[in-house]
Amino acid sequence: MASGLVFFALCSLLATVGRSQSGDAAVMQDLKKSLNAASQLGWADANPCNWKYVQCSKDGRVTRIQIKNLNLQGSLPSSLNKLSSLQVFEVQDNHLGGPFPSFSGLSSLQTIIVSRNNFTSIPPDFFDATSTNITGPMPDIFGSDKFPSLISLRLSYNNLEGPLPSSFAGSSIQSLWLNGQKSSSRLNGSIAVLQNMTQLSVVWLHGNSFSGPIPDLSALTQLQDLSLRDNSLTGPVPDSLVGLKSLKVVNLTNNMLQGKTPKFSGSIQVDMTGLNSFCLSVPGVECDPRVNMLLNVARDVGYPTSFAENWKGNDPCINSWRGITCSNGNITVVNFNGMGLVGTISLSFTQITSLQRLVLSNNYLSGKIPNELTNLPNLVLLDVSNNEIYGKVPPFKSTVNVKTDGNVNIGKDTPPRRRTEEMGIHLVVNLVVDLVMDQEIVMGRNLLKG
Repeated sequence: MASGLVFFALCSLLATVGRSQSGDAAVMQDLKKSLNAASQLGWADANPCNWKYVQCSKDGRVTRIQIKNLNLQGSLPSSLNKLSSLQVFEVQDNHLGGPFPSFSGLSSLQTIIVSRNNFTSIPPDFFDATSTNITGPMPDIFGSDKFPSLISLRLSYNNLEGPLPSSFAGSSIQSLWLNGQKSSSRLNGSIAVLQNMTQLSVVWLHGNSFSGPIPDLSALTQLQDLSLRDNSLTGPVPDSLVGLKSLKVVNLTNNMLQGKTPKFSGSIQVDMTGLNSFCLSVPGVECDPRVNMLLNVARDVGYPTSFAENWKGNDPCINSWRGITCSNGNITVVNFNGMGLVGTISLSFTQITSLQRLVLSNNYLSGKIPNELTNLPNLVLLDVSNNEIYGKVPPFKSTVNVKTDGNVNIGKDTPPRRRTEEMGIHLVVNLVVDLVMDQEIVMGRNLLKG
């Protein structure tokens, strides 16, 4: 009786293995047909484990497909995600096109390299075991609960669009390559999520359209190589980056970074040539106090690109900075009317004690009018009309003309519905997620359009 049970179990096991092998063979036949290159590849044997460029496990499961740089054309079949033992998939440097198939459920996968092809899209569930709702072209599914072993992500030289996924903050990624060609790349928005990717050692984001400030990177204690060149980043280079002890290479060339030119350690390979908006060319020398005051103001509205493009040099008065009027070297008027500013009324305006007229009308400023503005000794006009300001108006002196028209909740304790939401303007939200740390995903130089 016992021997019969053993025989039955053995037969069941062999049947299961046989079905798995047969299933893999069917998928590989699909791949051969979609590539239309059987003679070129030499894939004539009925058993794909005997094919060149293919490796299998001892039980006959396909574990590696490495058909790189063979001038292949065609597409990839959707059945590839049935190769459940697949560990390495490399098809780079060919002419493959069409949509890239889903690799959902391939839990054994360690490396994908599909660089320099002509794929037109990434499926929503490419990285996931189940279908995911996408808010942008890059699936927002990179949390450690989805891919706990994912430490390397390469999506370089594509036409990917939109912002960095917020789930990056919950990932285990150590090496992040999203570099592109600025003329065609559409990755944009803030890079604030980097501050919570604490396992990062290599970050290449160059050649994109990222904007806003470089975040505080002090928590990235393993970061060695940071390339942010050829973007539209603004604001000062944070001291947390300059003082990062692990850093070996940093490239900030061709942005619109502001404030003092950072002075990195002599042991760090630094590239900051080309366009930037530093106040002085000498590293480590502090800017004029008026420059610092205005940059503090700009911080509360996200360091707008329009400011960084115009605010050049170390004297906002002599250089006629946009929105700034001076008298005898003192800032007397700040006129930011209709500049599309999103943020709050900065407390840093109180540092400009010579300020007489503060015009912030026709923007998207929110929050309350700071009480501290009442202490400006020379102020005669405050115009915050047509914004999203709420709350009581502080008790300014009678000599100050305060204009608040067009703020529907002025005098009320609750903020209005954001006009920015109604107009579809996306606001930057800093995410705070703790992170943890063999898979690698590489998809470079394709024509991905999301």
